[in-house]
Parts: sequence; C-alpha cells; structure tokens
Amino acid sequence: MRTYFECVGCLVKQAIEIAQTNLKEDTREGFIREVLRQLSTFDYSNPPPIMALEMYGKIRQMAKINDPYAQIKRFYNNKALSLYPELKNLVKSSDDPLDTAMRIAVAGNIIDFGSGNKKDIAVEEVIQNALNAPFTIDDRGWLKETLKDASSILYLGDNAGEIGFDKIFIEELDPSRVTFATRDEPIINDATIKDAEEVGLTDICRVISSGSKAPGTPLGICTQEFRDLFYSSDLVISKGQGNFETLSAPPREVFFLLMIKCPVIAREIGAPVGSFIAMKQGGFKTKE
Repeated sequence: MRTYFECVGCLVKQAIEIAQTNLKEDTREGFIREVLRQLSTFDYSNPPPIMALEMYGKIRQMAKINDPYAQIKRFYNNKALSLYPELKNLVKSSDDPLDTAMRIAVAGNIIDFGSGNKKDIAVEEVIQNALNAPFTIDDRGWLKETLKDASSILYLGDNAGEIGFDKIFIEELDPSRVTFATRDEPIINDATIKDAEEVGLTDICRVISSGSKAPGTPLGICTQEFRDLFYSSDLVISKGQGNFETLSAPPREVFFLLMIKCPVIAREIGAPVGSFIAMKQGGFKTKE
C-alpha cells in the first residue's frame, strides 16, 4: 500500500504528540522541521510505516529514549492479563471456541496509538461488540478449512496489549504449530519480544522478531529467518493495520485479521471505518 496525502496529516499529528511528550521545548521545533523535511522528500510509493520508521528513529536520537511508549504499553499488557480469565471462560463456554477467540483477537486491534487512540480505549466495550458483530469481509470459512491441514502457522503480531488477546486465539489454534513474530525494537506501541514475554506468549509458542523496525512487516527489511518462515509456513495470519499496509499485495496468500480504524484503510480495503475484517489476500505460496 502506498502513502496517501491523508497519511501525511496523521504522521505530522504523531510527530507533534511525541515531540510534546518526549522532547524538551527548545528541541521540539528542530524535530518537527526535520519531520517536515523528511515528508517533503519521502517516496510516497512506500507504505506509511516506512515513514514512521524514519520519524521514530529521529525521536530516539534526539530524546535519547529507546521506547517512548513503554509505560502505556505495559498498562495495556496488564489490562489484557487482567481480562484473560474472564475471556478464557467466554471461549470455553462458546458453541464455537475458535470463532469466539478470533473475535476477541480482532477486538484487541483497537489498541493502536498510530491511528490516534489514547489511554482511555474502551477495550471491554469493543470486545462485547465483537462477540456478535458481523465481519464486513468474511473469509473465516477459508481459514477454518486451511487450518485442518496446516502444520505450521506464522502469526504476525501488531500492538502491545493486543497480543494478550492474540494469545487466547493462538491457544485455540494449537500453540505447538504457531510461530509468533514481533517487531525488532520499540516503535509506537507495537509489540516486541519483551511484550510477548509480559503477556505470557513465550510460555505457549515460539516467538521471534521479524527483524522489522517499522510498525509493520515490510519484507525487504525483515530477517532471512523470518522471510524463510513467511514463504514456507502453511498459513500466515496477519494482525492489524500496520501489517496490512506493508503486505496489502502479498507475494503469497495471507489471512488478514483487523479492525478498520482510519478512512485510508477503509478505502483501500473497501469497507467502512469500524468494520471487522477477516480477509484472505494473495495467491499461492511462491519462493523468494
């Protein structure tokens, strides 16, 4: 997916927010000017997460803070853990545990600060809605059929907190066949291996870094180990908008699971903001 003009406003808004939160007043102007300079020369055929990678690299350099969102990420990891027992009971009592767990995972995608959300996200309310809401694009049937013969599943994680809800879904997928991929280092509130450890994902399945330092999965900057897994896994499940932005025209079939949170993604997918999406995209597996 390319970067659209509407994405520029979103990126500038993010830049202002992180400058106000992480930089001293006398350095904020220099940072904003640098971001605007980068935006003026950025190749808009690239997806927005590539620009975000450059922007957050600059904030780390200027503020000397490796993880500006560390506190709020921990807050939502703990939030997911506190809801875990209740949500597990919901899944166990469901007529279709896999589907209920999938819906809970989609609801967790609301925890996204790249799309403008803040700390007052009504996670419980979104979960309740997700339990009965229709999927605007619904390829769940394809997923269930594919799962019957899939011995290896690559699951692309998205945000901290959200991955606690992914854990519930992975437990229904059979963790022994799942490899969960995180970002390589902190960027926005995207999940890293540290976050996976905090919510207990590392206790149930294999967890690796994709090698991506961007808030998405651009294959060109991922590790060879990850790319090998991407092409060789029987099934790839991709969570969230950032992964969709960087894999919207995948070189193999990918199952996208997300909530649409911005008009640009809505237009790209062809579904309204707020939609729940369970979408198979791409052709047959190909070698790199």
